[in-house]
Amino acid sequence: MRWPALAVLISLLAACDASEPTGPMAGAGAERDGVSQREQVLGSFLEAHWKRPVSVQGPAAEGWSPLEASLNPKDCGSCHPQQLADWQTSLHADAFSPGFSGQLIEGGLAQPHALRGCQKCHTPLEEQQPFGPGPDHTAQPSAYDVELREAGLICAGCHVRAHRHFGPPRRAELPPLPETLPHAGFETRPEFQESRFCAPCHQFFDRSGVNVQNTYFEWKESPHAARGETCQSCHMPDRRHLWRGIHDRDMVAAGVDVAWAEGDANALVLTAHGVGHAFPTYVTPRIVMAIWQEDAAGRLIEGTRLEHTIGRKVNFRKGEDVFDTRVPAGGTARLEYSRPTDPGAVAWVGQVTVDPDFHYRGVFEHYLPTLSDPKARALIAEALERSQRSSYTLTELRRPL
Repeated sequence: MRWPALAVLISLLAACDASEPTGPMAGAGAERDGVSQREQVLGSFLEAHWKRPVSVQGPAAEGWSPLEASLNPKDCGSCHPQQLADWQTSLHADAFSPGFSGQLIEGGLAQPHALRGCQKCHTPLEEQQPFGPGPDHTAQPSAYDVELREAGLICAGCHVRAHRHFGPPRRAELPPLPETLPHAGFETRPEFQESRFCAPCHQFFDRSGVNVQNTYFEWKESPHAARGETCQSCHMPDRRHLWRGIHDRDMVAAGVDVAWAEGDANALVLTAHGVGHAFPTYVTPRIVMAIWQEDAAGRLIEGTRLEHTIGRKVNFRKGEDVFDTRVPAGGTARLEYSRPTDPGAVAWVGQVTVDPDFHYRGVFEHYLPTLSDPKARALIAEALERSQRSSYTLTELRRPL
């Protein structure tokens, strides 16, 4: 696959900056009474909480130990081992992945202003930014910590502001807290249990033209929202810091049913009953539904395979969808099979495969030969290899002829 360089660059820039106001978003009024769409959704607390990059924490309170003042996730794990263990397995911990970090070394995204824009979600603390906020974005902030940057979206990215710790209200069944707690305890906020908490990085607000990340509004219009189920209900079950998604087969299998159509129709039906947004919500994955005929030896009979692609392709240069075949929350996709039956066929096979990194793989394949920096080449090569092994078979069904 060959990708036009300009299209690749624009697509990467579009994917990086998730919240700068640039005009009305398709399908929703962006500004009302001088208040941006982002502010309308987030409310005053989250609007301030998710001002990104998150301001430098500053000095800790007098008497705090280095452990209490630390922003390192490993130090947080001293008192929160389960949360640390869960986070370490998550894509949040991999937010500074080889594919992301490699692009920040060489090319259009290596420019300081673009780099800061991309890192607003991937590494949101000012302490994680190698370039400052000045007009030329060149001075390295004194608080910069390379280890924190490479740790990705860390605990403090969501929970710490100016060394004040925030979290959801405690569950009623838990025992009372002791009077004295490390780092002066934490402040409870109901927003940590609401979908809008996730929106700053999973919704592109105030956008004109193509909105490549519309997850919050997809959820808001879903049966899940009507039932009071939030992002956290699925992606943080029992408050686990897991954030499983399209890369996790078990997560997808729990949200999607695949079956042969009832009655005489030879069709494969996919139902996104447990997905609280479009399936898939982002532009990078592809899901392929396929039916083919199989012979007595279990081999595919040539010329009998029929496919339907579920996903979204965007022409970033023109600012328009090429196609959008995604399944809405609670909706279905159906692949009808009408090809003649081969004399040697003994069964139809229905299969659904998931390719989480389809778009990224194309980007890396194009990007890698253009790189001269050895570290950038090594990182993008690793990212390409990862993307080549992330696909999986979700379901494979057989129906005897």
